[in-house]
Amino acid sequence: MQKKYFTLFVGILFCLLLMGTAAAQPLLLRDRQVMVVLGNSITEGGELPEGYVSLMRKALEVLYPEMTVYIINAGISGHKSTDMYDRFDEDVLRWQPNWVTISVGVNDVWHGFYDNHPKGDGPRGVPLSVYREKVTAMVQRAQRHNARVALFTATVIKETLTGVENQKLVLYNQAIRDIAKKFKCVLVDQDAACRRVLAPLQRSDMADRGVLTSDGVHMLPAGNWLMAKTCLMALGVEESRLDAAKPLIENLVIKDQQALQKSLERYCVQNHELSFASDPGKRIVFYGSSSVDGWPLHKDFPRSPLLNRGIGGETTRQLWLRFRQDVLQLHPTGVIIFLGSANDFWPEHRMCPGHTLANLSRMVRMARSKNIKVAVGAIMPVNDYLPGEDVLASHPIERVQQLNRQIKEFCAGQQIPFIDFYSSVADESGKLRRDYSDDGMHCNRKGYDAWKPLVEDVLTLWEIR
Repeated sequence: MQKKYFTLFVGILFCLLLMGTAAAQPLLLRDRQVMVVLGNSITEGGELPEGYVSLMRKALEVLYPEMTVYIINAGISGHKSTDMYDRFDEDVLRWQPNWVTISVGVNDVWHGFYDNHPKGDGPRGVPLSVYREKVTAMVQRAQRHNARVALFTATVIKETLTGVENQKLVLYNQAIRDIAKKFKCVLVDQDAACRRVLAPLQRSDMADRGVLTSDGVHMLPAGNWLMAKTCLMALGVEESRLDAAKPLIENLVIKDQQALQKSLERYCVQNHELSFASDPGKRIVFYGSSSVDGWPLHKDFPRSPLLNRGIGGETTRQLWLRFRQDVLQLHPTGVIIFLGSANDFWPEHRMCPGHTLANLSRMVRMARSKNIKVAVGAIMPVNDYLPGEDVLASHPIERVQQLNRQIKEFCAGQQIPFIDFYSSVADESGKLRRDYSDDGMHCNRKGYDAWKPLVEDVLTLWEIR
């Protein structure tokens, strides 16, 4: 009996922690708002299941299940303030965000120490005056587009706080604080948060990594949690609620990690076998979700070196997370990306069209950086012709058509082929033709036959025959 009441008490206490103190500090986020998180490799890697960006999404889902905030990742490894400024319109303002977080400074300082410059004055760094100018300009551009800005101070460069890198970083972080104050931005003081953890641990023989970071810069799970928590607290989430919710958030991380591991294992053996090929030839990776997974490419294109790397049910985020293993490391001549009917649309994924386009853009950028040709397919239509099936509620025709216009525009801007998988199987109402599908969501043999010439056109363009 005592155990029963103790369990009940713990449950009630947990609910009170999740609910009780929200009024003490107002939440700055609102339902259906779009937040773009701009940064470098720490932010790009923050998309991993245990990364700080992913943790922020999971925390908001646990603490505010009635609300959806769309967090779009715009991190690119190695980028500095100058790089982020140059791509600000394309990677940030394009998504019409309500919020922009800017995490910049580590590479501006750290890269100045490259190539034997012990004072940090090397040409690969960014001078403080230029850094201040670029960050200020990004803040002003965001605000002119009615976006609120949250500025991150930079996290540490090595965990030994007296090191020359961190000493130089002090002035850059002070610049962030000054800009935040001047332009009334939300200050997310990641530097102060890191120092509160690391300062008590300082000693003469201390390692430069291992507490918050894996290499002195990139985050371990403890560092990712600290970054996510610091940002969310600055945006009005109570610390006590975050701490109480941490076990639930960690459970979501574990599920996310398990799903990613399962996806990575799907083609692991085949990929390994391909690595022994003396002449890889002109491989083409056909990449996507169930519509790719279910396509018998070896039968439809027997003379073409098409590698099927489709996995049913995956969102564009999941596709991006395995893109390096299942595309880049195969060293193909080209990749065809086809999202099928777009799993991003399902409500449980809490994704907006900006997510889809941003993740597509990221995969295209990664492929082209390796000189891999890219073609992107349109989202296919669905239908509600089967009794009891209402997929149009989550995949409305207008939304699919609008996203396809955006994908087509993106492809034109990138000068890459756009494959119209939509029009070739749609009926006059814009739905998937009744005779082309057995379930309203996927094509049957007739549907694949209608798509086959479209793929052949791209293979001919790429001289893959």
